[in-house]
Amino acid sequence: FKTRSKMMRALVLVAVLLFVGQAVSQRRPDLGRFVDHIECADGSKPDCQRRPPPICTCADGSRPGLKPPCDDGSFPQCPGACPDGSDAVITPNPLINPPCRQGRLNPTKCA
Repeated sequence: FKTRSKMMRALVLVAVLLFVGQAVSQRRPDLGRFVDHIECADGSKPDCQRRPPPICTCADGSRPGLKPPCDDGSFPQCPGACPDGSDAVITPNPLINPPCRQGRLNPTKCA
């Protein structure tokens, strides 16, 4: 009976480790993509440690941020893109200033 209990604990532990490993591996590409799209004020790439959360520094002393994707140098407007129906506000530093107060924004509502 003790052997069966130990086996069940080991099986549960393996299942938990697999679940956590899969969750971590799915998050890392998002961090990598974020780090790949940030730049310093002088246009250079920052030096980043790719760990959750990524820590990046710029040689010119500026704070690294996302480059605005729109032709006019602005960020897209995202009306109603937050889970609560509010407008998402995209800034150069989404890790410091998330676009939504809670949850993730729906990018299909951005233009």
